Amino acid sequence: MKITRPFLSISIRSKIIILSIGCSLLPLVLIASLTFVYLSKVAENKVSDTTSNLLGSINWNIQTFVNDVETISKLMLSSRDVQNFLSYDKNDFKKIYDLQNDTRNLIVNISNNKSYIRYVYVGSEQRELIVTNQWDRFTYDHIYQAVSRSKWYKQVGDMGGRGLWLNSDEVRLVKNSPDLLLYGKRLNNLDTLEPIGMLIISIDRRVFDEMFKDITNAENGHLMILDQNQVIFYNSRTADLQQIPQKELNLLYDLPERGTRIDTINGERYVVTFDTNPGTRWKVVSMIPYSNINSEVVLIRNVTLTLTLVAFLLAAYGSYLISKRITKQLTLLSSVARKAAKREEIEGILFEEKDEIGKIGNQFLRTFRTNSELSDKLIEAKLKEKEAELHALQSQINPHFLYNTLNSIYLMAERISAKNISKMVMSLSNFFKLSLNNGDYITTVGNEIDQVKNYLEIQNIRYNGKFEVAIDLEPGIERIRMLKLLIQPLVENAIFHGIELKEDKGNIAIRGRREGETLIFEVEDDGVGFDAAGAGMRPRGYALRNIQERIQLHYGQDRGIRIDSVPGAGTKVTLEIGIID
Repeated sequence: MKITRPFLSISIRSKIIILSIGCSLLPLVLIASLTFVYLSKVAENKVSDTTSNLLGSINWNIQTFVNDVETISKLMLSSRDVQNFLSYDKNDFKKIYDLQNDTRNLIVNISNNKSYIRYVYVGSEQRELIVTNQWDRFTYDHIYQAVSRSKWYKQVGDMGGRGLWLNSDEVRLVKNSPDLLLYGKRLNNLDTLEPIGMLIISIDRRVFDEMFKDITNAENGHLMILDQNQVIFYNSRTADLQQIPQKELNLLYDLPERGTRIDTINGERYVVTFDTNPGTRWKVVSMIPYSNINSEVVLIRNVTLTLTLVAFLLAAYGSYLISKRITKQLTLLSSVARKAAKREEIEGILFEEKDEIGKIGNQFLRTFRTNSELSDKLIEAKLKEKEAELHALQSQINPHFLYNTLNSIYLMAERISAKNISKMVMSLSNFFKLSLNNGDYITTVGNEIDQVKNYLEIQNIRYNGKFEVAIDLEPGIERIRMLKLLIQPLVENAIFHGIELKEDKGNIAIRGRREGETLIFEVEDDGVGFDAAGAGMRPRGYALRNIQERIQLHYGQDRGIRIDSVPGAGTKVTLEIGIID
């Protein structure tokens, strides 16, 4: 309610603009949001799919590498030089020296073609040999005794001749060597299958750097390799596996075989993609900062926001143009209404009738102009009415004095037996009485006809009986109300302009009837007449014009008088008025 009230108080143009912008902004924001979410998901899936494909390739490389190491171990196991070196139990030093040289040559030949091999160790309780590749030759004494006391030694023994991978922090054979990855295997006598010693192959972890460089360089992430026991063999970010944060270690536990998920470590989000090598059961884990992916997402967001802003501005501008087009005529209509309220001139304004507003505007103009004309006519009628009231007031000066004077004349005429004088005075007195009508401008048909009769009595005496009068009224209309002084001027006009100019005696006929809601009176004479076609059918003279204006003012424009005349034959004036309730 608090929001709608200010909205309802603003202009229609502002409402249209606000509604148009709101209707366009809502779908724009919705589409932009959905597009951003969708494209962000596409970017994440793209990185996930790319990383998964790279991990698949890395797994293949790892499997090839592991197979290569196991092949070397099998060559060492099956070599007679190694078998003889470890199983020879005599104290012939020359023989032992020869066997050691043969074994060394075998190891050198194998490791020279394998750059990732740091050293190879073969040994037993009786003798041992370690051959380094690309590294120093300072070794610990009595390596076998040290190895045999480690937990790892028992694990290798439990493998039953199969190889085992481990970190070199458990078994370090070369002094000051970097942290390497070890592959250990128990060597058995090929004839008796009895244990005769142990094989340890040390692997340079940088072999994994070469495998992972594509993905680590591409996404600025890092990778790790874990065995099936969650032991980390490799971390591309640090060579010291002890420096891996505990939260990162917790994240790596109990990962499924393969998949992608987003995790947070120390407040930073990572896209974690992982895959399990089917042969070794090693798990390769890729951790890419979400911010790297987010840079592409931010670009998508910025593009989306820019497009949304451009679309919004276009929608706002379009709303402005549409509202301007719609409200142009409303504004004009409002201006016209203000001018009409102040009764100012409204000239030269025209609405375009292309829509309902234009039609309403033009209709308003027509109505206003019609009302203005009616108002002007009403003012004119009021002025005339005031003038008539003034004339009536002047004619009513001391009416009792006039009545008393006429009565005195009437009594004096009776005393001297002047019948015509007394009759004329009585008719004049009654005529004045009915004309004044106590100041009321409404009378009845009966009173109007009585007034005409009194007037005719006076005129007939004056003209020595020059005309005969016939009055025919439809029964029942005598009590119908009407404006006073409508018929008498017509009779006066018939006498002065028709009968008086005729040489012989004339006749006047007065007829009245009702037709629906209309009263019709006819005043017809057989006087000299006139050319109605030449003079026009409109009422002539001040009296007739006054009657016409009074009738149209009180009864409407469709009422009035009509004149029919024939020269030498006479004139008929028809009066039509409405019924006054």
